[in-house]
Amino acid sequence: MTALMTFAPSVAASSGPAVRGGGVVDGDPGTTSQLGFTATSSGGSFLCVMAGRSGKFLFGPWQSIQQMHVQGRVTPGSLSISGGVATFSGTATIHVVGTTSTGRLAMTLTGVPFTSTQAAGGAGVAWHQLDVSGVGTFGPAFMKSGHITIWP
Repeated sequence: MTALMTFAPSVAASSGPAVRGGGVVDGDPGTTSQLGFTATSSGGSFLCVMAGRSGKFLFGPWQSIQQMHVQGRVTPGSLSISGGVATFSGTATIHVVGTTSTGRLAMTLTGVPFTSTQAAGGAGVAWHQLDVSGVGTFGPAFMKSGHITIWP
């Protein structure tokens, strides 16, 4: 599987607080995810994909998830950095494909609030947690690969 990540130009040009990262978030078998994000005081973007091997996420009416895609914009002014941990929030669109007791179900949810919290570093050091309103909390879990950078 290939994950495409784009980063807003404002992070590269920003001289203020910022967080940027991407990679694979580790977890129990069936709960890994791929993510990419960037956030500054001006906003940013967030993408998290749980697909294929990630079928053990429990969510809503689904007994098994084949794909969950959370993509959203970071709310300007929501980035907070303290003690080496960055937190930002925004609103996402969530696409879910899975099975229920009655068969296959695909659904798109829009305008869903989310909060992303992370610590900097590389694999085994950096960690990420995603709170999705009405869905649940995923993590915290260490990055299996990739890197997260925080600029205070």
